[in-house]
Amino acid sequence: MGRMGRTRDGRSLTPAIGGLAVAAIACAAVIGGGLSLPAGAAGILPPNNPPSDIAPSSSDYLTSIDSARAQEGVGPLNISEATLSSLPVPEQAFIVVNDERIDRGLPAISDMTSQLNADAQQGADGGVDPAFPSSLGGGSQMSWGGSIWAGGLASVFEADFYWMYSDGYGGVQGQTTNSSCSPRSPGGCWGHRDIILHEFSSCGTGAPTISMGAAFSSTGSPGGSLAVQLVGTCGPPPAGITLTWNQVVDSVLTPPHIIGIATLTDGLGYWEAESNGDVAAFGAAQNYGSLVNVPLNSPIVGITATPDGQGYWLVAADGGIFTFGDAAFFGSTGALRLVAPIVGMASTPDGQGYWLVAADGGIFSFGDATFYGSMGGIALNQPIVGMAADSVTGGYWLVAADGGIFSFNAPFFGSTGALHLVQPIVGMEALPDGQGYRFEAADGGVFDFGQATFAGSMGGHALVAPVVGMAADQATGGYWLVAADGGIFGFGDAAYYGRIS
Repeated sequence: MGRMGRTRDGRSLTPAIGGLAVAAIACAAVIGGGLSLPAGAAGILPPNNPPSDIAPSSSDYLTSIDSARAQEGVGPLNISEATLSSLPVPEQAFIVVNDERIDRGLPAISDMTSQLNADAQQGADGGVDPAFPSSLGGGSQMSWGGSIWAGGLASVFEADFYWMYSDGYGGVQGQTTNSSCSPRSPGGCWGHRDIILHEFSSCGTGAPTISMGAAFSSTGSPGGSLAVQLVGTCGPPPAGITLTWNQVVDSVLTPPHIIGIATLTDGLGYWEAESNGDVAAFGAAQNYGSLVNVPLNSPIVGITATPDGQGYWLVAADGGIFTFGDAAFFGSTGALRLVAPIVGMASTPDGQGYWLVAADGGIFSFGDATFYGSMGGIALNQPIVGMAADSVTGGYWLVAADGGIFSFNAPFFGSTGALHLVQPIVGMEALPDGQGYRFEAADGGVFDFGQATFAGSMGGHALVAPVVGMAADQATGGYWLVAADGGIFGFGDAAYYGRIS
């Protein structure tokens, strides 16, 4: 099928011909001036794009999306598939496109409007990119607009996969579903993704309003035709709002999940932290506060206790740091554009500093934490998923999803980088004397190296939810595993004190 992109005033661009299942173009019409950076950014954001197309990993496109996001260092799409499927296709598109934005620290699209929906419907019916309106109802001044279209699709998830993760050149058999992208026209590559993840210009001292139109047609293209239009405006809200993000966000997004565990050094208690910043204390551990009901630019991805157990840090995917109890703030990456999201942190032995690690292996040092090197800028077989500090040398270890270990001013004791794992590694912890470390897989498998002893695992057991973290019981030599649903599994003499239920 053919496809042609258009600028805002309707002038045709060079047409391109495509013949794959999904053919679409995104032509962004930048009307305003410079762009403002978001408060935080997880994953790969424009002008950066993925190094190559990703082929679908499954006939289920939600599974393929989650797999592609993992390669980018972004967590699974935070959407209830059952709830989403009960909604009209345009509303599904509104939700999926929004979640792709907010999971990367970008502002949400605030609303859908009848005017933009009507424009999108014309595009869906005609199998082309929607034409931009000359003005938006309500008196708002347009600052930017971009439109995208996909045809021959079976679901919104399929459209999202090709827009976001297979929009460059070099897909199956060296082809691409983006008919404006080729070795001869590289400027058209990743155009759909660039529009979905566009960073809208500010309105002087205020934030812009981001509106969207979406429409589906069963006749615009064989198998279905989906058109989407994004518009940024400054001034009063647009007229004809049909749906707002606040109306749907609580009903379609999956509930918060456990992201990690932190422990007291005497082994008498621990904390569990959730992706929304909630913290629960068990045993002798005290609750020093949480981020419940606090709007977050990015989800929480880690919790680290202070050495004396009288406080803890929470770290978000954008590198934002939140302190509680006697945990001190030494800096963050919350205001920086990150190439890849933060996936973990570790504290220095005296609690006067910490390191943050990103999925690409980049290391950020704060306070008295010394920088000894990183994997940033080096091609990795699998993304980094965690780190641990060597309390003896002051160095640190990084662990990748395949169990590869990268040591910086810390001894190497072994890895699983050359083994085939049933499930990916999700985190690690080190012995307090620096003479060994362990890491755990999503199925609860535990791998020990150096003087770290094996006291058991959940490998081979049916789990209700995947394991997401582990922590050492420094008093007994045992350890805990924590699952995404809050389940706690103690091994050795690590005691059970309770869990979030």
